[in-house]
Amino acid sequence: MPLRDIGEFQVWIDRENPSRAARSAARTFIAELGDVPWRAPSTPIPELSDQPTYELRIATIDVSGEPPVAIWYLHVYATDDVDLIAVSNR
Repeated sequence: MPLRDIGEFQVWIDRENPSRAARSAARTFIAELGDVPWRAPSTPIPELSDQPTYELRIATIDVSGEPPVAIWYLHVYATDDVDLIAVSNR
């Protein structure tokens, strides 16, 4: 499953200057989305999804001693493409 648009990851780094631990946790989760877009700890957001066309999901990644990293992404069923929508840990 292709990770199609991950530019929001760099936008987040430029905007919020997260710690190395937060960047690493987010990068690891994002890299694994290409294999399993529905993986834990992500959950669907039904109000913003249009099944069976696409699903918007949010994952909250814990980072020791810091605010968790929230990652919003879109999974398109027909192509299995994954696009990052937003990343934040504020």
